[in-house]
Amino acid sequence: MRRRFLLGAVLALLGAGGGAQAQEQMIYLGCTDAQGRAVAAVSDPALERVVASRAGAAPEIRYNEAILPRLTPESRLFLFAHECARHNLGLPLGGGRTEAEARRADCHGLETLSRSGLLDAARIDALERELQFSAEEWERVPGPPRTFALRACATQSAVEHLLTRPKRAKPEWNACIRGCGARLWVCAPHNVACEDAYERCVSLCDFRSPP
Repeated sequence: MRRRFLLGAVLALLGAGGGAQAQEQMIYLGCTDAQGRAVAAVSDPALERVVASRAGAAPEIRYNEAILPRLTPESRLFLFAHECARHNLGLPLGGGRTEAEARRADCHGLETLSRSGLLDAARIDALERELQFSAEEWERVPGPPRTFALRACATQSAVEHLLTRPKRAKPEWNACIRGCGARLWVCAPHNVACEDAYERCVSLCDFRSPP
């Protein structure tokens, strides 16, 4: 059984499928860069890293699920979300990555997964423990070497949402969601691109006026 995940620039679309098993193949779709271009996700059994980006006219993220077999599907999904965040935020994709840039991508990737429902808040501490790498393992995952402070990311995100999201009654949020749904309804042909646009629209409804 395969699990399918659609990641947008801000929000991930909920994936289908049952319980995650180590032997399952994940398929990642829908990542976009800072210019709104689609970022292809390519399974590459020759890749010597868990996940890596390639820049250029057609940016892409390559991943190899055979690397570091100890990693859980959840950890792999986070590392992919981190790499997608680099594209979303317009961060450097090649060498010279700073720790500050890496932490920014960590928080953005975590936010993507948390808000989509792909990562429960109760799992954040466990995920931090899983993302502890030896010097050799750091050669296989997105660097630079660092401690993953995901709980701090979650706390900061929660505060920002309290400051920016609509009030509890949320009439403007409901109107925003209806506007997104109306766009989805008329999108033709109805396909992954329509759904991805809908998810990006919905993800912004917490932070804007009705469309």
